[in-house]
Amino acid sequence: MGIAVGVMSYGATWLAIWAMTVAPLALVSALRETSVVFAVIIGVVFLKERLSLVRLVSVATTLIGTALLKFSR
Repeated sequence: MGIAVGVMSYGATWLAIWAMTVAPLALVSALRETSVVFAVIIGVVFLKERLSLVRLVSVATTLIGTALLKFSR
């Protein structure tokens, strides 16, 4: 299991570095930060964690910031 996670982590990093060579750096960085959104969704849906106001605000802020970067052109 640990080896699989290590390989996936290496692949994700490689993919992000490749994306930075073909897309604007700010956009790629913002999209990488959306992992917070997916972590909260996984925590709430699969791990039965409570969705607090702080988590909800962090998800909303991340999504709004990413949308602003995308549509600011």
